[in-house]
Amino acid sequence: MAELRIGVLGTLRVEIENAEVELPGAKLRDIVAVLALRAGEDVRRDELIEELDLAATTRDSVNAVHAHIRRVRRRLQSHGLPADLIETVDSGYRLNLEPGRVDAHRFGDLVRQGLHLAPKTPSVVATILEEALALWRGDALTDTRQGPLTASAAEELHQWRTTARGALLDAWLALGHDNKVILNAPRFITDDPLNEALRVRQLIALRRAGRYAEAVRAYDDAERVLRQELRVEPGTELRAAHGLARRLITSGLARERGEVLARLG
Repeated sequence: MAELRIGVLGTLRVEIENAEVELPGAKLRDIVAVLALRAGEDVRRDELIEELDLAATTRDSVNAVHAHIRRVRRRLQSHGLPADLIETVDSGYRLNLEPGRVDAHRFGDLVRQGLHLAPKTPSVVATILEEALALWRGDALTDTRQGPLTASAAEELHQWRTTARGALLDAWLALGHDNKVILNAPRFITDDPLNEALRVRQLIALRRAGRYAEAVRAYDDAERVLRQELRVEPGTELRAAHGLARRLITSGLARERGEVLARLG
């Protein structure tokens, strides 16, 4: 059988023998996305009908979903995949594909492995989580209809991504890779601007790198966003990181002033 891989960490991507296959039509993409998210498990017919909103758009939603499944099968068969790749079961359908061939499942396995090892082996954790996060090509499931199944899956995947990013920043900090934190934290924060934990790690790395003024500016940005979006003040940990950065700026300026006076003196 030709090798099939499916990606949902971004737009839907179907690859057969490393060649991307286009699936015409939003409903076909939605079906493949749902089956891939539940690879190896049954997906009930009524779940697909609800996901595709077929009850509102056709008089016979059961026949409609059958027709869409046939179209997906024909498309995949034309590229050398077997007809029973998508199997009809009593309650619905099942994609007979190893979960590891779907990027979302691979991502989840890697993150769980990394979290299990944290924080004892930061170098191994960093390697695993870097591999996991490299699977993402954009926001998950961006070109599906976002029915209840894909919407819930996308939310859960993004939560796991946030957890993985936080653990990766911790591993880098433990290894003293402050520049990696400084480089990547702003991108993580752009995707999750209300996440104070990410901002704390950013401030720690900036402070340890001696970039105190940047740390203060990063705190000011956090304070502004939290006030505007949530009408709350930054939490204790973020305020503490900010306070230390400000004290270091003050002590640094005082030291510089003392050195200048000594030279004049």
